[in-house]
Amino acid sequence: MAEAPILDLETLIKRPTISIDGELYELRAPDELSVLDSQWLTTAGKRIEQLAAAGDPEGRLPDLLDAVVRRILVDVPDDVLARLSEAHRMAICEVFTVLLLQRRMAVAGAIAGKLTAQPTAQGARTGETSSPGSPDFTAAAPTTG
Repeated sequence: MAEAPILDLETLIKRPTISIDGELYELRAPDELSVLDSQWLTTAGKRIEQLAAAGDPEGRLPDLLDAVVRRILVDVPDDVLARLSEAHRMAICEVFTVLLLQRRMAVAGAIAGKLTAQPTAQGARTGETSSPGSPDFTAAAPTTG
């Protein structure tokens, strides 16, 4: 029986969508981000949190939110982006963050599941002997005394 894969990858990108004024627009799928884009978005997300917590005294939050939204949305016209409020942009960032976290949790869950998997009843080999004190499998149960 073939062992289940520890990680299941697909090369076909399935982009999630959001609706803006009744029109559907695609978000980038987490799997299609380059390492650099992923790192940039992680850093930008941390900066957004810092600015929001500090009350954004220098007024940098709107520009940062705009830059993030432009990176995560696909082919959204400028006039549509211009209609988005700061709250709308923040909501788009939050939805995308959840998508990233779901992906990371799936990978972490796959690894954790593999590392903590119990041997199957069909004789999965673990390297352990059949019973304590026995160097090999035995036909009869060991006697105690």
